[in-house]
This record gives sequence, C-alpha cells and structure tokens, in this order.
Amino acid sequence: MFVGLLLLMMGVLMLLEKLDIIYGDTWDYFVPIAIIALGASFIFKDKKEAKPK
Repeated sequence: MFVGLLLLMMGVLMLLEKLDIIYGDTWDYFVPIAIIALGASFIFKDKKEAKPK
C-alpha cells in the first residue's frame, strides 16, 4: 500500500510539473512528501497493531 501511495504522489507531482502548475525539480517536492508519508505510515501502522482484537 505504501509503495503504491508513493508512486501515485510521484506521478501527480510529475504531471503538475509538466502542466506548469508547479515549478522546479520534481524531486524537490517528492523527497519531503515521501519522508512525511513514511513517517505517517509508521504512526498509523503502530495504531493498527495497538488495537485489541
């Protein structure tokens, strides 16, 4: 799921750059978003495991 989310974000950023909606290198936008998404996935993963069954 996480890899799919990262690929989706990367594709959206590349599309926005091609449409001249955002300016600059795609990687300048992708790396911080990837780090935030990775951290969020760790947080939500921990919360799912902590729920009693």
